[in-house]
Amino acid sequence: MLDFMDYIQLAFAEATQWNRDNTYSSLTATAQSLLDFSTPERMRVHISSLSTPHFATSYTLGTVGLIEGSVSYLYSNVPFDNLPSKSALIPLRKLAPGYRQVQSPIAPPVECWGWDSILDGQSATGQKATLLHATLHLPPPTTLNALFLRRLSPTMQLSLAVSSTRGPPLSKSAPQATLLTQLSHNTGKYSNEYLFSTDNSLFGWRGLWNFGPDPRSPGGSAPRLSLLSAGAEAYYSPVSSLIGMSTGLRFSTLPAATDPTSSTTSSTNNASTPISTFPYTLTLTLTPLTGSLSTSYSLRASPNLSFSSRFGFNVYSWESEMVAGCEVWRQSRNPIRTTVVEDDGLEWARRKMREDSPSAFPARPPTSPPKHEPATCPEADAASESVLKIRVDQSWNVRLLWEGRVKELLVSAGVGLGPSSFSSSSSWSSAGGQGGGGGTSYWRGVGVSVSYSS
Repeated sequence: MLDFMDYIQLAFAEATQWNRDNTYSSLTATAQSLLDFSTPERMRVHISSLSTPHFATSYTLGTVGLIEGSVSYLYSNVPFDNLPSKSALIPLRKLAPGYRQVQSPIAPPVECWGWDSILDGQSATGQKATLLHATLHLPPPTTLNALFLRRLSPTMQLSLAVSSTRGPPLSKSAPQATLLTQLSHNTGKYSNEYLFSTDNSLFGWRGLWNFGPDPRSPGGSAPRLSLLSAGAEAYYSPVSSLIGMSTGLRFSTLPAATDPTSSTTSSTNNASTPISTFPYTLTLTLTPLTGSLSTSYSLRASPNLSFSSRFGFNVYSWESEMVAGCEVWRQSRNPIRTTVVEDDGLEWARRKMREDSPSAFPARPPTSPPKHEPATCPEADAASESVLKIRVDQSWNVRLLWEGRVKELLVSAGVGLGPSSFSSSSSWSSAGGQGGGGGTSYWRGVGVSVSYSS
């Protein structure tokens, strides 16, 4: 489940109309959401609040061997006036990433959040859209993570991320700090990301190209049924002589391909039927230097059921990987409220007395069947929504994750199961059983995370 601060950052991207899907870093985001989810570690509690439309706070307390926690603050000059911030009102699908429907690429609008021009990029308040976020992890040695995000223009965005770790209490060494700078250029047709990290002076570039009409040209923003994208990335460090590169392809159906009311779909098939019954996404990534090849296939079988699988292969070591997973959403309806006029067993007496004196005793309304009153509280409907995620790999390592609401709390509970060998020197296995001369354990860990926001 996403943290409250991550939820606010996604809202910032939506408010400034920044397409996060049109980047090479999100090429395999759909499969990663279904297969690479993490389960909570032990017990963790999050308390968050959107104090003002511009300011948010979050506090975390957890127990992983020792008691640890964090304090987070976030500021944005873009107001979040209509953003649901209470844990009972936030849509769960916003916090629990699942199948990610790729949207059709569009050209960044010039008049977006008061953008006057591509070169100016001023907001309605005279300031460029800016977000500041900082998180302090406790206890010592403390770690400070900070983020500075600024929209320079409708097509460019600057990100500065800092991570600083303080040494042990008795150490006199200076804190270890790393700065990651990222400049993103997104035009809708293509995107480029330029990166620099002070860690080993690492330089990087990532790019993505969308085949098909250019959304910036007249008629280029017409509804499309599918999208084929190709991208690559490259890294180089002159200090450690580190070189890295990868390339990838993604084919995904767009919302128009599964919408029967789409005019594009109807004109293509001469009928009001979609060309694809289910939305799906295919990816292929290749890392030439290490010889790694990976393919994934994700499918949304229904609005509440999605499947995904991934197969990886290394041409140098002949090692392979296979992972499969699914997610099941459950939406429980509210109990139907009924209005019933109960029969007290005296209707026969009233009927007899009405026959003797019709004007003195008016007839009682007849007993009617129960009247069904639909629920009128959308918040209560959302409170019963939950999702179950399952993942298994070729070594029979299984992860189970349940995320949902309990009253006004957001709860995430998970467990990891799988075979793992332990040595004879260990007195207790991870499953709680006594160790002996070696064996296999099938219990990896269980955890619960509880969140509340106001």
